[in-house]
Amino acid sequence: MSSPPYLSPGRIGSLHLRNRLIRAATSETMCTVEGDVTDDLITLYENLAKGGAGLLITGHAYVEPRGQCSDRQIGIYSDRQVDGLKRLTDAVHRQGGRIFAELSHAGSQCGMAHIEPVAPSAARNDIFGTAARALTAQEIDDLIVAFSEAARRAIKAGFDGIHIHGGNGYLISQFSSPYTNRRTDEWGGDAARRNRFIVEVYSAIRLAVGPSIPISARYGIADAIAGGLEMKEGIDRAVLLRQAGIDAIEVSYGIMDSYLSNIRPYVGLTLGRALSDWVLPWLWRKPSTEAYYRPFAAALRRASDVPIILVGGVRSTNAMAAALDSGDADFLSFARPFVREPDFPNQLMAGRTGAVDCVSCNICLEHDGYDALKCWRKGAGSLAAHALWRIRRAAR
Repeated sequence: MSSPPYLSPGRIGSLHLRNRLIRAATSETMCTVEGDVTDDLITLYENLAKGGAGLLITGHAYVEPRGQCSDRQIGIYSDRQVDGLKRLTDAVHRQGGRIFAELSHAGSQCGMAHIEPVAPSAARNDIFGTAARALTAQEIDDLIVAFSEAARRAIKAGFDGIHIHGGNGYLISQFSSPYTNRRTDEWGGDAARRNRFIVEVYSAIRLAVGPSIPISARYGIADAIAGGLEMKEGIDRAVLLRQAGIDAIEVSYGIMDSYLSNIRPYVGLTLGRALSDWVLPWLWRKPSTEAYYRPFAAALRRASDVPIILVGGVRSTNAMAAALDSGDADFLSFARPFVREPDFPNQLMAGRTGAVDCVSCNICLEHDGYDALKCWRKGAGSLAAHALWRIRRAAR
């Protein structure tokens, strides 16, 4: 019998991958408060590399101090961080893995109390409820340099490629969306000017790392909010990125009014929202349709030859094979399944079929910025510890 398509080798730019399974970026809450690498973070990525994924993508690494989203996030804003990041890539490479650094800036989606959020336009962030200050033209130029310098550090630290975070409500999404970008200068006002920031970020990174280093991007094809980015404009922008030379695009949402829009809400079946969402979410929820970003992938495939990474709710080997066999996607990326089972690619290579163990309860996301990344359904006492955490947090 032939090997299933998700286990076949693939290539992103110049980089050959052992299979089509990618660990999607997932914030880890495992760095120091300054964003420096710790032994725990290195262990996490070494175990992921042992698990057999074709490619690992780091949690979003902030390219300047104002770009931090949550506590103990990876930083890549200073040359002093290169040595720690080199320890991380060395650990991954020792296990035969490949790893991209995801470069990000939170913009208005900043949850740090000591940071003044910045954005393309002065606005209130719908998720955090914080007011952001509009960036000046000089600050925008400086941010593009910050992305390129972060890319330079990543390659110096031994990363195999760069992944630009242009989705899920962060700064690049904010520049791409008419909902959050209300500028009337050269950085906004129509689709052509909204193209400019992400294209210039890509071009600056390409100049910094050279022609042979793979560069991919998570990109919000459309917004999950009224008055936001429409899919046609999003597809046109993705085509423009491909024409500029980008090596792969991971399709996602852009601006959201709730982060659950990005990972699809799970609906309570009984006992009411308060009980199902607060006390026993793992008993009273059911998943939405698998591969919920596949329509974005299919639309992009019709418009471009860019290699497409499909993320978002892929949970079974049938869905994996269908997305690849159809041509809608070239690679599959997973976030929450790798939290629960870092080695599920190895299990697939050993013949496992069916669904992954992750039930997408989203408890791991709730602890972002508070506790180190882990599955709260796995291990004795984890769910009880989570319930106590919820009680203590609510009492503050």
